[in-house]
Amino acid sequence: MGISVHIKADFNAVYLLNGMFAEYADGFYYGDGEPLYVTALPLSAHLLPYTVKIAANKPLSNEKLCAVFKAGGRLYIKLFPRYNYLYSPEKVTDVSALSAPERLFRLVKQKNFPFARKLLSANLGESINDEGLAGFFADYTAIFPDEFSTKKLTNGDSPHLSTARPDACYLITAEGVGSLFYFETAGGLIDNIVEAPKP
Repeated sequence: MGISVHIKADFNAVYLLNGMFAEYADGFYYGDGEPLYVTALPLSAHLLPYTVKIAANKPLSNEKLCAVFKAGGRLYIKLFPRYNYLYSPEKVTDVSALSAPERLFRLVKQKNFPFARKLLSANLGESINDEGLAGFFADYTAIFPDEFSTKKLTNGDSPHLSTARPDACYLITAEGVGSLFYFETAGGLIDNIVEAPKP
């Protein structure tokens, strides 16, 4: 039995999927127990190509360059850029470029509650204490904005149109299970966090 696989890269790229060229890699079926080799071919000269081997829904190579998780009966693969580095493979993340939910997640995980609270509305901030914030995110190890909700178009230049809510993020457990949450805002601040209905 197959599983629906959805791949997104944080950079412009084309792909080799088990050696076969694909311009887009969003929404194809693949044997759940078979290994999948995904090669990202960046369309920018300052990034390097690489291959990730995925088996049993887990990355077995280049683990730091990808995130793999299951949610709603689908397998999601998020690819990160591989830089042509001289001294360090680590990418410096511009925190200001992160969304409010991503910043909130990082700050809570770092136990930096005073700054985390600056991202919350007065309503939400008054209704939860620091232990409650830490407890809410305790089971999760990563967060990703929902870039996977798309629908295929029948005409036009782009074969896919994003249908993701701008406040939607996946929270990922250490076991690689993702749950979709909506980080609703009011006045530019996070006012409510609601788990999305299961498909």
